[in-house]
Amino acid sequence: MDAPDGMDYTKWNILYPNYINSKKTIPEGRRIGVADAVENPQPLEMAEICEFLQIPHRLEMNKAYPRDWMIRGRIRVLLKTPDGVHTHSEIHDKKQLMKKMGELIPKLKSRVNGVPTGALSGASPSGETKLNKEAKKEEKKAQKKAEKKKGK
Repeated sequence: MDAPDGMDYTKWNILYPNYINSKKTIPEGRRIGVADAVENPQPLEMAEICEFLQIPHRLEMNKAYPRDWMIRGRIRVLLKTPDGVHTHSEIHDKKQLMKKMGELIPKLKSRVNGVPTGALSGASPSGETKLNKEAKKEEKKAQKKAEKKKGK
């Protein structure tokens, strides 16, 4: 249930993948316990869970996590309307939503045994998305810049 256009998203709750990443520490941005977290969640997976739970959301892939700018993407979610009505009967705050995401993301078809498909063999899955390709290009550019700086 993607959010309709024309709405004011600035007051919506923001969720970054680091908030629910079991590989991150609390100082690195994890906001829930390791037992409730999931390994290397992706913003698209988080949006898929919001879609499943029918929570209004907006995916913003061009945004970066402030503590770790290499982490791209975030979602904005509407948990409470301006009238004060909750958009989901069971989920009333960010922490409950993050725990639910940690529970449901490993069950997604895009993951095998709860692990992201790209993390299994080091090779990308055959259905590589355009975003992944762009991210790899940016990473290669950054590596080349770093190599040039070392050479100077």
